[in-house]
Amino acid sequence: MNTRKLIGLLLLCAGAPTISQGHHNNRALYDLEIIVEIEGTVTEVWYQNPHSRVYLEVMGENGDKTLWVAETLDRSQLDRRGWKYDDLVAGDYVLVTGRAARDGGNKLQLLSIVRPSDGWEGIGYSGTTLTPTD
Repeated sequence: MNTRKLIGLLLLCAGAPTISQGHHNNRALYDLEIIVEIEGTVTEVWYQNPHSRVYLEVMGENGDKTLWVAETLDRSQLDRRGWKYDDLVAGDYVLVTGRAARDGGNKLQLLSIVRPSDGWEGIGYSGTTLTPTD
């Protein structure tokens, strides 16, 4: 390999972010002590890596609708917990329990989600930690 190619490869590798640089700390984003319960209609589901997400339209006390994001585990961990990519679809009415976002936004770390119409339940993060556990 000539010197130019080697130098170019080294520069390319040096500029690429590592996994640890690219991943966020859940403790910084979510409060372990504050558990939130919301109910609403699923508008979209992202069943993918690095985190799956369920988007919900939630009706407020005064009748206004707000969009919430329930972030959960990656696809492979959800698979191990029995989830399937098509378990939730837009239009499903669900009850969600999760940890509140530290910034006070309409986002939570999903602990569990239930669809009352048929009793389906999905488990996300563990109830005792901020990290995934099987």
